[in-house]
Amino acid sequence: MKLLLDSHAVYWWASGSDRLSRHAENLILDRGNTVLVSAASIYEIELKARRGRVILPPQELRAALRRNDIGEMAITHDHAEYAANLEWAHRDPWDRLLFAQAVLENCALVSVDGIFDQVTVDRRW
Repeated sequence: MKLLLDSHAVYWWASGSDRLSRHAENLILDRGNTVLVSAASIYEIELKARRGRVILPPQELRAALRRNDIGEMAITHDHAEYAANLEWAHRDPWDRLLFAQAVLENCALVSVDGIFDQVTVDRRW
């Protein structure tokens, strides 16, 4: 299965937080799955780190991703266009972009955020 991790999922996984569900953790650790993190999530986590809202240094997060063969998903023009043109009242640009990436790249989205249930996406938690 191809998985795209929401920002909180990758952060909770890398920091060892018990806020990550057991199911989500098992999906991430399953070597049969392709696990990806969007550049948008790294950007969001970096901003939160600069504001003191997260404690895991971003370089440690990226090192954990490399050690565990978690891939990077770049943001393409197609992703940006799809996200910008969504008929979805939800205005969070991070969520809109992650949704677009999950749809266009055929990924299940690993997220605790039930807002994604308003739109058609395979959300796992």
